[in-house]
Amino acid sequence: MKETFKLILAFAPWLAFWFISGPSMLRLQIAIFVAIALVIVMAITKLHRGVILWAGYAFFAFALIFVIWLKNMWVIRHLAILAPGTLFVAAQLSVLFGRPFTGDYARENVPKEILDSAAFVRGCFITSSFWASIFLVNSLLNVVKFSYHDIPEWRFSVTEYAMILVGIIFTNMFSKTAKKKRMAMQGAAPQSNT
Repeated sequence: MKETFKLILAFAPWLAFWFISGPSMLRLQIAIFVAIALVIVMAITKLHRGVILWAGYAFFAFALIFVIWLKNMWVIRHLAILAPGTLFVAAQLSVLFGRPFTGDYARENVPKEILDSAAFVRGCFITSSFWASIFLVNSLLNVVKFSYHDIPEWRFSVTEYAMILVGIIFTNMFSKTAKKKRMAMQGAAPQSNT
């Protein structure tokens, strides 16, 4: 449960941005300011780290400049594609450069002696790749939403949130399974995460 909460917390600026932003320019501006505040507070308190932190800095600074200051209509219209697209690129780069972003968060919850183990590293690659796939799907959903106006918007929103929920459930189950395997290999009974 603790790991799931930390994972949701890692995406708090992005989730706040998605929930607050809406059809009006005022809501979009408020969402950007709230997300920037969350990124900064979470960085200072070390709740946010690694490539997802830097993706947040880059995206929300970009949004601040192009949406709030310059009021660039192309960016405003495409922001729903650019947000998950930024997360996809960040997650994919973390995998390609051998530093999967989920490892930055998982390191707190595993014993130090397994941080360099093949199983831990492989698990971080698997979960980071899974998240990259979710971000890609959400980006593509927004491309479809932008192109096909006859499909109700709520269907896209529900699907996007469902994809995030699938990612959280997958990561939580993967973490629990890995912990049980590790405990079984050590000859101890698995401990509960609650």
